[in-house]
Amino acid sequence: MPLRLLLILLAAATSVFFVLRFRHPRDYRSAKFYKTFYRPGGFELGIWGRRRFGRRFSYFVARLIGLGYAATHPRVLRDIRANISLLAPAKATTANAVRLCIQQALNFREYTELASSEPSEVLGMIGKKSGIEHIENARSLGRGCLFVTGHLGFFEFGGLVMAQMGYPITALTLPEPTSELTDWRANFRKRWGVETVVVGGDAFSAVEITRYLRNGAMVALLCDRPFDDNIAMVDLPHGRIPFSTSPVLLSLLSGAPLVAVSITRQPNGKFEIHAEPPMYPEWLPEGREATLAHFTRRLALDHLVPMFACHPDQWHHFSRLEK
Repeated sequence: MPLRLLLILLAAATSVFFVLRFRHPRDYRSAKFYKTFYRPGGFELGIWGRRRFGRRFSYFVARLIGLGYAATHPRVLRDIRANISLLAPAKATTANAVRLCIQQALNFREYTELASSEPSEVLGMIGKKSGIEHIENARSLGRGCLFVTGHLGFFEFGGLVMAQMGYPITALTLPEPTSELTDWRANFRKRWGVETVVVGGDAFSAVEITRYLRNGAMVALLCDRPFDDNIAMVDLPHGRIPFSTSPVLLSLLSGAPLVAVSITRQPNGKFEIHAEPPMYPEWLPEGREATLAHFTRRLALDHLVPMFACHPDQWHHFSRLEK
């Protein structure tokens, strides 16, 4: 059977499957789609398909899954558009919301690529690089470094690539929906030289992370979806959302600088790495809360929000952010 016909039949069958099984709109974390695919078996199935049928096939299937998700989750599309409108209302279109769903599916597809590649091949996935000198400058101080980003682009790829470039990373992550998936993703990162520290609630230990940093570790964490009440409200161009104050607190406790980074997909499929100049928070006379709020807002507005605004269709949030 010709490949084109096979792909057309696969697309038709998948479309029917999606509409019948996943048509009911609801919060993405409780949706059947999320529970069916976001587990170790889903990743393993993707890896098997990539190895069995090749890169082109896995790319097609990922796009199909992204489109299927968008078609069957209208409520999520509305939430995505609401989030994009916080940055740029003119870009808060259905097309960009659908594009974001496809980008997320392509990100998960990249796990299959990483699992099927050697480290030298992974480095070939990197496109443009800018601001790497800022990382070198921060590391030269010998106090570790905090890489801070948001749910932008393929942020998971950043830690793997940085490790291959000679910057060993410790990733701070929230627990996944199941302990099996938490372990699977931690083991996957470890293969590429990235250690994982699971945080959240009582499990988050500033003392432990501070010790990592003082020993020269390079720690990566996300700050645009806080997991606790340690937040600062940040004014975006068209709304307000909470940012975590944990990066600033860890920097103050350890003396490690903050470096905002982004890993975004270019039109040619490669990934662009960008690092901003380091930030060095210091205690203000107004006290702890004022210090955390001031520097968190600076980190967000001077470094992170402009990154989000440049790539709104790669800012991966599937429920409303505005408080």
